[in-house]
Amino acid sequence: MSGSVAEPSPSVLLVADDGVSISEEFTVALGDSVDGDTETTTPAGLERALDGRDRPGAVVLVDGPQVPAAAREALDVATLPVVAYADREPTEAYVDGYVDRGSDAERLAAEIERARDGETRRQLRAARRRVTRLHEATAEIAAVDSVDGLFELTVAIAGRVLSFDHCAIGIEEDGELVAHERSTDWLPAQVPIEGTLAGRAYRRGQTMYVADVEAEELSNSEATGSSITVPFGDDAVFQAVARRPHAFDETDRELAELLAMHVGQSYRRLRAQADLTRRERVMTELHEAAPRLVDAERETELFELTVEIAERVLSFDRSAVYAAESDRFRRCAASDDDLPAELPREFGAMAVTHDEGRSILVDDMIGHPVAQSHDGESRSLISVPFAGNAVFQAVKNEPGGFDEGDLEFAELLVSYATVTRERIRSEAALRAARETTERLHVAATDLAAAESEEQLLDRAVEAARDVLSFDKSTMSLREGEMLVPVIDSDGSLPNGSRPMDLDEGIAGKTYRTGESILIEDVADRDDAVPVRREYRSAVSVPIGDLGVFQAVATEPGAFDRDDLTNAELLMAHVAVSLVRVRAEADLRAERDRLSALFENVPDAALSFELVDGEPIIVAINSAFEETFGLGEEVLGECVDDHIVPEEAEPEAAEFNDRLANGESIRQEVRRETADGLRDFLMYVVPLELDAENLGGYAIYSDITERRERERTLQRQNERLDEFASVVSHDLRNPLSVAEGYLELARETGDTDHLDTVADAVERMRDLVDDLLRLAREGRVVGDTERVDAAAAARAAWRGVDTGDATLTVEDDLAVEADEERLRELFENLFRNSVEHAGSAPTVRVESAATGFAVTDDGPGIDPERREEVFDVGVSSVENGTGFGLAIVRRIAEAHGWSVSVTAGDDGGARFEFVTR
Repeated sequence: MSGSVAEPSPSVLLVADDGVSISEEFTVALGDSVDGDTETTTPAGLERALDGRDRPGAVVLVDGPQVPAAAREALDVATLPVVAYADREPTEAYVDGYVDRGSDAERLAAEIERARDGETRRQLRAARRRVTRLHEATAEIAAVDSVDGLFELTVAIAGRVLSFDHCAIGIEEDGELVAHERSTDWLPAQVPIEGTLAGRAYRRGQTMYVADVEAEELSNSEATGSSITVPFGDDAVFQAVARRPHAFDETDRELAELLAMHVGQSYRRLRAQADLTRRERVMTELHEAAPRLVDAERETELFELTVEIAERVLSFDRSAVYAAESDRFRRCAASDDDLPAELPREFGAMAVTHDEGRSILVDDMIGHPVAQSHDGESRSLISVPFAGNAVFQAVKNEPGGFDEGDLEFAELLVSYATVTRERIRSEAALRAARETTERLHVAATDLAAAESEEQLLDRAVEAARDVLSFDKSTMSLREGEMLVPVIDSDGSLPNGSRPMDLDEGIAGKTYRTGESILIEDVADRDDAVPVRREYRSAVSVPIGDLGVFQAVATEPGAFDRDDLTNAELLMAHVAVSLVRVRAEADLRAERDRLSALFENVPDAALSFELVDGEPIIVAINSAFEETFGLGEEVLGECVDDHIVPEEAEPEAAEFNDRLANGESIRQEVRRETADGLRDFLMYVVPLELDAENLGGYAIYSDITERRERERTLQRQNERLDEFASVVSHDLRNPLSVAEGYLELARETGDTDHLDTVADAVERMRDLVDDLLRLAREGRVVGDTERVDAAAAARAAWRGVDTGDATLTVEDDLAVEADEERLRELFENLFRNSVEHAGSAPTVRVESAATGFAVTDDGPGIDPERREEVFDVGVSSVENGTGFGLAIVRRIAEAHGWSVSVTAGDDGGARFEFVTR
């Protein structure tokens, strides 16, 4: 094999058998043409020349000399060009070029030069044959279905087609190239990336062709020979090695690159297929695990499920969920107890993920600008924001332990958990809001019952502390042109507080504008001057036009909009009651001031007089006008005539009787509004309690959204109750079969009956799985297909305890249906026939004009009851559940069919299904 020559000699050695003459004129001309010396020798002299140190630059075989075997072997592995100068073209493989014996010296010199460059016709033909065979082998490469098979085939093709005797394929693993396939054991099983030719090619991403390895600076100073190394994929190299220098030429390099190109394409395809398979598996398992996350009822349970699924499905052996607190991250759940229970609040990637709300993938934490290793051993990291104040993290000790796919799966898992966490928090917030609203209304009742201003203020700060959880609060009331602190959360005069001008500070601004103020951080407001420096956040709420209520906390962001709204509601009640207790001496003055406060109540409100037992409207606030779409035109008219719906009139009459007797009323009601029927918490206070009354006040707090959520939950619970009954009903058939055959097996000892038991158990398992799917997905049927209805009917018959009943089925009966639901439909119909059509009925399944029908020869169904038999709970037999035919109708309607019951030809019941 010819190739590039290290320091080639310009001399040409002409070899001829004894008796073959070569003219001196020709040798001189040849020397001139090659610009070098020429020498003539015999085959024996050739052998000596090849063994010596001063080897010729080229060999010319004149007239086919008899070359000794040793010389032939030397020529076969030599790197010098060999040209035949003869009457016919030789067949020896080691001959690189050929020139006819009659050609001149210049022609021979040109062929020698072409041979040195690998461009003679013989060399090109040989190269084309190798390329052709390599292209033929690419079909094998493209058809391989595994990476191991690909590497094994590659090494085989390199030897068979390219004549590379020693080659290997290495894959980068932890800073080394590990041989996944070798043609010979003397090639190393792994080599470091640094200081090796293979590693150099891998680092540079380009072919390394080295004619003499000994001349290279390598970690192995004893390495000799020559090599070709070609990188492929993004982590692999193909390397061909020879023990001698200059063993490869440019053609070998090009063919090695061509082979590596095809191998790289298949390698990428196989890895992509493997990645796709893994992605499909992980996606499937994540979707299967999602219902467990969705069903979590507490955050701790949700966090534990998240790390458990991360370990089981995503193979994240070390993962955890941390919650951010003011000065630290606290571990909520972890798959590895060695992960720290706490981390500093500014800790690396966790802090960035939490603060910026973005995911982070780190290949190596060493030298990373953001990520930190908590133990100095963890190297790679995934960090994903978890709704609210939490972060999910997974770590591995090796660099590059995660890829973009792992990050995508982690984000998908956390997204499932995030939705559930938001639901858990929303439900908790809803419960808390409902409890707060109810407690506020109780507090409002207490406020309304206060008999003095001092008692009212005590109850107000007590409600702020116990209901709103405001640990530190102050109420200041207007006295002249000043706001004077009158009570704090301890029930005493505020310590350190002083009277303030009406235009002073946050309190003055709240009072002047009549607008509440939420301060998340005192440091951000120039007009906020707290009594104590440690106060960092506050709410400031007007008490009508009587004063200001303020609550403070020592940490920033301690209050939110809900706190502000609840404080406004409480202070609205305080304002109303404060006006009341201040104006008891003068009823007219009281009414005048109440009318001013009336407008400040955030809820719809009215004052009324009882005339002949009916509440006549005296005044309404703007919220009432906006809510109910009524204005001054209703003054002097009965409020019930305008806002009480017809169905609530008896209840309203009862309320009027109670008001007339001096009772206060706190009741959830439905009323007609400008937007239709809405739900309210109605609070009605008579002017005098426990005495005959002439009037009072009514406040309507809109709770429509809360009631709608409660009604939705109630409907869901009702559907769940019905679903549970359906489950137990449908399981009775296979359970009865299983019990019967199990008892038969016990009595007879015939274990063949256990097969039937096993079938029934499997049927029950299928029913449970499908019905659980119904519960999760909210649908009765899955994907439909063309189903052999006759086969489904026979299978359903076997799943029902039919006693002496018989079944006939019309063949070639097919429908578009969910096969499992169709079988369930038949089971319920057959069980209905067995229970209602006598001791040994005959049941027939047959086609109908627009679908199919199921008929029995029993007593039939009374025409007056044919529609109600499909209602849930309707049954004509003792201990019947009344769900069977209801299930039949539900399954039929879910398929888009209709079902009706008529009389069969024999007088029995005939159930007809319209499927088209």
